Amino acid sequence: MILDTDYTGEGETLGTLQIEDGHKDKLEDIADTASKEFSNERILKNMFKDWEPLEFTPSDCKGTYKLGGESIELIQQTLDDHLIKTQTMKGSPYARYFIDDILKWEEQLIKTQENVEMWLKVQAVWMYLEPVFSSEDIMKQMPVEGNKFREVDKVWRRLMTLVAEDCKAYSVIKIDNLRGMVFDSYAKLEEVQKGLNQYLESKRGLFPRFFFLSDPELLEILSETKEPTKVQPFLKKCFEAIEKLEFDDERKIHAMFSSEGERVPYVKIIDPVAAKGNVEEWLRPVEEVMIKSVKDVIDKSNLDYSKPGQEREKWVTQW
Repeated sequence: MILDTDYTGEGETLGTLQIEDGHKDKLEDIADTASKEFSNERILKNMFKDWEPLEFTPSDCKGTYKLGGESIELIQQTLDDHLIKTQTMKGSPYARYFIDDILKWEEQLIKTQENVEMWLKVQAVWMYLEPVFSSEDIMKQMPVEGNKFREVDKVWRRLMTLVAEDCKAYSVIKIDNLRGMVFDSYAKLEEVQKGLNQYLESKRGLFPRFFFLSDPELLEILSETKEPTKVQPFLKKCFEAIEKLEFDDERKIHAMFSSEGERVPYVKIIDPVAAKGNVEEWLRPVEEVMIKSVKDVIDKSNLDYSKPGQEREKWVTQW
């Protein structure tokens, strides 16, 4: 069978194109292959275009900047979507003519995804540790970890300044040694956290009631060693029945109060300042005097009750 098809040149009929069935099938295969190759190529180019408007929009944080919000979510979603498309396209038989571009793009996407994920991990740890090592007390007690954190802090602030100056995604992912900065920073922060955990465990070993406090709560106490009254908000967690301690103007402790407002005077005055910043050193005697003071009040109330003519109602309200 012959397929007759008229075809024309520049304004004139050139004749009749005769295509045999076998050739027609071959042309259809070629056209189908070309169409699918063009579709893959167009997908790849569109992915490049998708990145042009994307930005890492930093927000103010502790005198520098941080990543977050809709911008980082959109970048992560785009990375996930493009990786799936690229890996699907890589396995297509219609992508072999531009496979080098696909592999290069896939490598860029994977590196960018790893960098962003590590970047956010560094940010989370940095934000947790920054207020801790802003304390001079903590820096004095943990000089090695404190110096490592300062190194990371300098890198972090320099990196975020670069992002703030040019937050276009294409510019950010090409920052010189971005991968080295975020991965090295995270490794150092892990060492800092390990040292910090050991430090907290040592403090809990010296004063076991610190186990009732979370790490952030304990760190808040340890970072304010020059101000003993900062312990007040956490006393109830350490001592269930104690609401607060009574400090005088010299920060010496004279008594304790229950949640109901009952006051128990201490048999001995505690001087936290003498502990020279070691909170556990003055909380231990607080606990010891606490017990002795309750016993003292019980003994005195018992003696008072045994007095001749003592009225029970008056005794109860007094003691």
